[in-house]
Amino acid sequence: MILEVENGCFGYPKQEEILTDINIKLEEGHILSVLGPNGIGKTTLLKCMIGLMPWSRGRSLLTGKDIRTLKSKEIWNMISYIPQTHGFSFSYTGLEMVMLGRSSHLGLFSQPGHREIEMAEAMMEKVGITRLADKDCNRMSGGELQMVLIARALINEPKLIILDEPETGLDFHNQILVLNMVEKLAHEENIGAIMNTHYPTNAMSIADEALMMNRKGDRFYGPTGDILNESNISKSFDVNVVVDEIMYQNRTIRSVVPVSLA
Repeated sequence: MILEVENGCFGYPKQEEILTDINIKLEEGHILSVLGPNGIGKTTLLKCMIGLMPWSRGRSLLTGKDIRTLKSKEIWNMISYIPQTHGFSFSYTGLEMVMLGRSSHLGLFSQPGHREIEMAEAMMEKVGITRLADKDCNRMSGGELQMVLIARALINEPKLIILDEPETGLDFHNQILVLNMVEKLAHEENIGAIMNTHYPTNAMSIADEALMMNRKGDRFYGPTGDILNESNISKSFDVNVVVDEIMYQNRTIRSVVPVSLA
């Protein structure tokens, strides 16, 4: 088991808990999708899972070890985190941004060298973005930058990758690119992945397990096909939906069609 959360609870000072008794398990090579309306605590949940924010009660286990007992370098050698917002004070090229993913493997005063350059070039080729090597990240489209950040995460050679709403703000084409990459990483390269998303259809297309939260305090957790049904989605997003299924190339494709506000 790459990651486990046992009875995780979190609340900001002088406020009620926003996360209560979270229990999840993620195997290597599996994708967990976290869904719920805005402000429900999805990003906070990701940060608590991997030790960026401390649980008020409960704990996270990384490969069976309490994450609070691990050194920072041990954690970030195994985990790569892609946050929701991307703003850079400095201008980095695509190649430089990807090389930053090796930071946790270098000494405190070490600088990336020829080996890191070669690794970054190879990773960009693998992801299919060599054309972005010399482009300023602040001039990239949302889809281009997201793929660069995925390459940066992968050069770390992680066991677990965390993506906070990776497809938000992207056009349909780039959403598919990102989702296909996440699915390939997990199901072909055996990397665990946790992904926040607002899109149930996207979660249905790639996730093995799903955790859905709503403002009533309900949580639905389990295999994606069991959790992402019309009843749970309607309760969580206050939207009446129909879950449609079609067969395409011997594969069942499920999608969510909104019907009306609940």
